[in-house]
Amino acid sequence: MVQMWEVVGGADKGGIIVRDGQEISSAQKSERLSTGALIEEITLVGERLNYKLIQGTGPAEGWVGIKLPTKDLCIRTDKKTTPAKTRDSGSKK
Repeated sequence: MVQMWEVVGGADKGGIIVRDGQEISSAQKSERLSTGALIEEITLVGERLNYKLIQGTGPAEGWVGIKLPTKDLCIRTDKKTTPAKTRDSGSKK
């Protein structure tokens, strides 16, 4: 079964930092991963998560830290994506 994660950190900074590689010294992507984003786990190595973006904004793939010394940045979740059409279910096209 695929493990999903929710980004819970970075609200005060516009999201969390995403890197190209597992190492903290690897290049930082220009965009941050949005707080509230749902991501799919590709690989988890210690506290470094290689992800694929499912819902939210930010790089489609990359590596993020799942915690800081004082708070979580990403948490495991059972949430699934919600179809965009749910809000418009009564409207006809």
